[in-house]
Amino acid sequence: MEFGHENQLEKKEQVVVLVPLYKAELSDLELFSLDRSLSVLQERSLRFIAPAGLDVSFYQKRYSGVPFEFFESHCFDSIENYNRLLLGRAFYERYLDFEFLLILQTDAIILRDELDFWCASPFDYVGAPWPDGYELFVNAGRFEGNRGKLVRTYVGNGGLSLRRVRKCLSLLEEYKDIIEIFDRTGSSEDLFFAVMGALSGDFVIPNEITASKFSMELKPSYYLAVNGGKLPMGGHAWWKYEPEFWRSLLQEAITA
Repeated sequence: MEFGHENQLEKKEQVVVLVPLYKAELSDLELFSLDRSLSVLQERSLRFIAPAGLDVSFYQKRYSGVPFEFFESHCFDSIENYNRLLLGRAFYERYLDFEFLLILQTDAIILRDELDFWCASPFDYVGAPWPDGYELFVNAGRFEGNRGKLVRTYVGNGGLSLRRVRKCLSLLEEYKDIIEIFDRTGSSEDLFFAVMGALSGDFVIPNEITASKFSMELKPSYYLAVNGGKLPMGGHAWWKYEPEFWRSLLQEAITA
């Protein structure tokens, strides 16, 4: 497949689509997902991001025209190190030519391109909702001691997530002391943006119902029922949670 992605300058400057790779080939379900996603997003600026030294010949042959950007190999050798990569200023500084970046992991799928709508929204970070939420007690920096804060967040899954580059950099700077804790433990980078974004005075994340219109992962049929029947732009880990629900959506999208 050849993807032309340099022919629409306005879109290229608005958002870059980053597909993290860490292995030489993909499973059949990952290939189906990535084929579909890149076909839908072929007019966008696309990049594969991968560890230095990875054999990428499979991807170069299958997705000719999509460039690679390489990072130090250790950034992809564990989930913890991948989290550290996405919590590093250098990662976002690399994409300052774009207003937004879309993280599209190989277990995520795009049904249709609604990026212009989401880029025009006020949100600085959008990911699939977490229906049961995640709790984190923040007890560091200006929230240390008797100012500690228990935060429960419902939006943030990073597997398919849209991020405003400069605002992510600002949040990393605002909570440098918290970043040190996340780096030390290798904790989930999307949880940082969800929790600390909720505590920031200048970082906007949608509520879970709005987020479900961007992406779904857990309990997708529930969100479709409560968000007014709005299908998401895409989904993450679609074959793990209610796969029959997703197969129906994908059949509709493919035949539309």
